[in-house]
Amino acid sequence: MTRSAFLLLLLLAAVPAAAQEGERIIRGPTRPAQVALLGTLQEGVVQTIEVAEGARVRRGDVLLRLLDDVQKARIGLSRASAEAEGELRQAQVQAAEAEAVLGRTQAAATRGAATEWEVRQARARADAARAAVQAATDRRRVEQQKLELELVALETLLIRAPFDGTVTKVDTTPGSTLSRTDRPLTVADLSSIEAVLYLPAEAWPRLRIGKSYHLELSAPVDKTVDARLRHVDPVLDAASGRFRTVFVIDNPSSELPAGTEAALDLSEVMR
Repeated sequence: MTRSAFLLLLLLAAVPAAAQEGERIIRGPTRPAQVALLGTLQEGVVQTIEVAEGARVRRGDVLLRLLDDVQKARIGLSRASAEAEGELRQAQVQAAEAEAVLGRTQAAATRGAATEWEVRQARARADAARAAVQAATDRRRVEQQKLELELVALETLLIRAPFDGTVTKVDTTPGSTLSRTDRPLTVADLSSIEAVLYLPAEAWPRLRIGKSYHLELSAPVDKTVDARLRHVDPVLDAASGRFRTVFVIDNPSSELPAGTEAALDLSEVMR
């Protein structure tokens, strides 16, 4: 065998080994544990933006307010109606008087000083007065519910943080008009990062939910981190023979950025 033929055989033998070596490393993207693109439930003009990009927020914090002058005026009107006591108080006084008249009429009837018709009339007036008290009570309850509705409507003019996290995007300014489809704010929870990797079928029986594996993160991190296997997709892709996995990287100080590439050495899984 000539020298050139021998070298050609060595090269051909090395090709599958190189392919297998490349397949041994599985790569995939990382992402925040939670990401929310936030908008308002109502159209309106931006009044104030309470946060800047990079700000850490807590669940429930107000991030943005739309102009709410008209809504606040409606709340004031509804509160005045809900707290008004004059109508109910008047009905209660009239009911008390009607009850007193009924009692005196019934007493007079026992002495023969009042007719049955007069007793019926007094009883009817007392029943009507009690009904008026109930109607006034019901109207006040309705006004209180209207107030609650107006307060809820005020909340639709706010954007609040849905979870603890970091504001990663502010794409509006005070005075801008927002529609219901706009998403001017983005909040991400970087306390943990997820890596999504598609592994070959032969790795399936080797994986254990909850077990930690080593992932190599690309630049600018460039280091190996521990990642806990959280999910293994129960459905394999028939065309590629792969299945989806999700690994969780703890990141309590948010020092690791999301969006880097994560790499898993299959030899760690297969051994």
